[in-house]
Order: sequence, then structure tokens, then C-alpha cells
Amino acid sequence: MMTIKDVAKRAGVSIATVSRVMNGNYPVSDKTKKRVMDAVRELGYRPNAIARSLKVNRTYMIGMVVPDISNPYYMEIAKGVESVVSKLGYNLIFCSSNENTEREMDLLNALNEKRVEYILLIPTINDSYRINGLIKKGMKIVLIDRYLPYLEINSIVIDNFKASYKLIEYAIKRGHEKIGIINGLMRVSTARERYEAFRKALEDYHIPFNPKYSVCGDFIMEKSYKEVKNMIIKNRKNLPTMIFATSNKMAEGAIIAIKEMNLNIPRDISLGSFGELSVPQLIHPQITTITQDAFEMGRVAGQVVSDKIDNPVSGYKNIVMNSVIKFKGSIRSLKNLL
Repeated sequence: MMTIKDVAKRAGVSIATVSRVMNGNYPVSDKTKKRVMDAVRELGYRPNAIARSLKVNRTYMIGMVVPDISNPYYMEIAKGVESVVSKLGYNLIFCSSNENTEREMDLLNALNEKRVEYILLIPTINDSYRINGLIKKGMKIVLIDRYLPYLEINSIVIDNFKASYKLIEYAIKRGHEKIGIINGLMRVSTARERYEAFRKALEDYHIPFNPKYSVCGDFIMEKSYKEVKNMIIKNRKNLPTMIFATSNKMAEGAIIAIKEMNLNIPRDISLGSFGELSVPQLIHPQITTITQDAFEMGRVAGQVVSDKIDNPVSGYKNIVMNSVIKFKGSIRSLKNLL
């Protein structure tokens, strides 16, 4: 295995000079830097990451904890993060909490033990006190997608309320009054905000809320499928004309249930989703969705971390990103039927 001594000998410089080039902590002329890097490539030298991290007291690792590693939305956020931090020499450790609060806390503590420099967290926990306790211990956390109150912490979220309200309003203006909802985990900010927007839109347009059309899918496709199928069976003689799925995975579960019950979208039940489906091109008609630029959210989060690395004492930012509704053919107009 090649060592730093071999690199120094090949480049004709001192070991200290090679160290300066590799760590970038002291100025070195471009000519000398080129000689050293040429030697590194020729010899296939790879510095010992553990030794390097101990020497400079940095691990060049960033942890990321998401609720569901199988959801393409979270994977796209990770890609956005990596597009920024990889250029800084950082590696991303990707973990899934499976929407389990205790597993999430175990992962946060494990990442802290690995001395990751920052943790990007999409929280399933709704306990600001516990997260604040970790922050006071020195853990550097950036929240993505979901919000926790009473924390002086960097966060990047979507305007869930405004987008959800607009989608429900669109359905109402197309003549829908019997509107159902598939809720996520109500301890999570995104689920609460989307549900509150749903109720507010109904209230503003004087449409009664029917609890028989409200089911809980917990952000899980399988549970959404079971709950929607059960709701359809119970209300077969008086179905909702439209259902709002507050996540893409739950929308997919609803589609399976609706089709299994020999119903048609949108002829029998219209459907709208918060978040794009995994393979929208395979579904006809395509589903009207509230789209989130997951890659851009990740990129912004990565930039927040980058800014903190450059200026650790800078203040915290609460960034709210907009979303766009893609109107497709899954919400039919009932006005011509009245």
C-alpha cells in the first residue's frame, strides 16, 4: 500500500508539503500542487480517512435520516444534498427511521457516536424537547420537509397549507362536495398542515365535513389500500366523489383499492395527491398532484450545511419553498351533471 512518503518521494517534495496539499490547510503554489496530485494519481494513493479525521478533528461525514428509504421523494432529496456536499469532500450516510420515533432517536445517537459533522433530519418525532436536548449536546441538525416548533435550527420545508388548500378549492369549483381525505401520521407537521388546509377549504365554501370519508393511511401504501377499500365497502351506496391523498404512497394505495373494487378514476371517484407517484406514466388518467422539487430542496439543504461549514457562527434560516399543482385528468368536473 502506497504511503504519503511514497508520494513525497515521487513528487520531489517534503511529507509536510504533501500533507498541506491533501488537507488544503496551508497555501501551496499551483506548480507544486500539480506535482503532488500527479504523484497521487500515478501511485493510486488514498489517504487514511480515519487518521485524517483524527488529525484535523473532522470526519467529513454527514448523516441523513428519512422516514422511508423506499420513497423516491426522499431519495431525490438525498441526491440534491449530495450534489453540494460531495464537492466539499463530504460523504452522506443514509438511514431510514421507518416512521418510528424510537428508531429515529437510536439513529440520531448512533450517527452522533460516529462523529458525523451534520445531521439532515426529516423527523417523525413530534417532540421538540428531545431534539433540543441533542442540539444542546452539540449535535448539528438541519430539518428538511417537516417542521418542529420552538427550535432555533435551520429548516427547509414546503408550504403544505397553501398547496393543499388550492387543490381542494380546485375540486370544489369543479362541483365536488362529497370530498374525502387520506391522512398521514397526525403527529407530523406535514400531515397536520395538509389536513388543516382540507378542513379550512371545506369551511370556507360551506361544505360539511363527513368523517365517514376520512381515513388514516399513516403515509404507508399498504395501510392506505386497506383503509380506502374498507371505506368504499362501508359507503358503497354513497361514495365520496373525490379523495385527497396527503402523500404519494397513500395515493398509490388508494388507486389499488379503487381499481380492486371495480371503480374508475375519475368516473366513480376523483383523486388528487400531495406528491408525485413513483411511475405516473403507468397510470391512466394521470393523477393531479401537488409536486415538490425534492432535488432542489436537498440542494438548498446542502447549501445551508455548506454555509455553516464556512461560517459556523452564522444565524439559522427557516426556508419555505413553493410547490406547483400539476392538473391532470383525475379530478372530473361534476358541473355539467348538476
